[in-house]
Amino acid sequence: MVDLLWHQWSSIGVAGYERPGEQRIIDPEALVLATTRFGRYDSRLMDESIDWLMKFGQRISLQRLRGLEKNWPGVADPHVLSSIADMLGGQVAHRKWRVLAAPPARILDPEPLFLVRDGNPTPQFNETDPVFAKHGLLRGVVVLRNMSQAPDPRRPENLVFTLRALLGVNARAEIMAWLLTHESGHPAAIARATGYFSKSIQQILNEMAGSGQLASTRTSREKHFFLPRRKEWQALLTPTAAGRNTIPEWIDWMPLFSAVTRFAEALGKPGLDQKSEHYQAIQLREAFAVATPALVQAGRIHAMQANPQLTGAALITALLADLEAMMG
Repeated sequence: MVDLLWHQWSSIGVAGYERPGEQRIIDPEALVLATTRFGRYDSRLMDESIDWLMKFGQRISLQRLRGLEKNWPGVADPHVLSSIADMLGGQVAHRKWRVLAAPPARILDPEPLFLVRDGNPTPQFNETDPVFAKHGLLRGVVVLRNMSQAPDPRRPENLVFTLRALLGVNARAEIMAWLLTHESGHPAAIARATGYFSKSIQQILNEMAGSGQLASTRTSREKHFFLPRRKEWQALLTPTAAGRNTIPEWIDWMPLFSAVTRFAEALGKPGLDQKSEHYQAIQLREAFAVATPALVQAGRIHAMQANPQLTGAALITALLADLEAMMG
């Protein structure tokens, strides 16, 4: 997860390392929410993401971010999210972030922000950052390098950012991105994939159809929308480079991150490595049962579904292979 998040932040302008040939559309709000949890395992990732948000936080939809956090509990760390929002809200350009800056209702006893891979806290520091401390998290003072760049519209994975620059930070950008990567779709399916209310998506689709760039057709009792000039829009927004197809792939990142979070919690239980393979398999099966609805929404097929008879070491090996494949 840390590696994946690094690649996504680097793709949108953070000073880091990129994954060559990435063809999966980045979800801005899902990226922020997942980083509040898994960024705790990499202090540089956390601080570089804050650096980018300080410069380009207005490109994040706070309405959508709040909706995704509510619909997919557990992905975000609420204490980290409120700390970052508090930092951003101190700037006039990002005052809207103040709606997320209130500390969670239950503040834990102060605990270290950063963790090592086994879940233990990192070594102590000399000076504590006052903003994070207010939210119950202990870390050194945040020092930003101010090296982040704006998302490059030539990169196919940045399609949502390109459309937000063109259409505004609203549902229309996500709708266009979804329609560019699918033949057609029912408003409910588009709403579920983009994280907006179905009625809102229905209304916006009807409005967009008035432009002549969107059309609809009825299948049974359902109305499906599509782009009649989809190939032309694709050629305009994701031009072919070096002779290869650059049409990116739509990924439902939030359900995927939710499932990974469930497995990370199961695998991170203290003492699990010392337990028998049978006990480990039981824990993973329980995590899989909890994560199954999210995996179904993400459209992922896994070894455990294909072969429910897997047990012990075979189950663990197959499940970990699935998780690695999901991370790309």
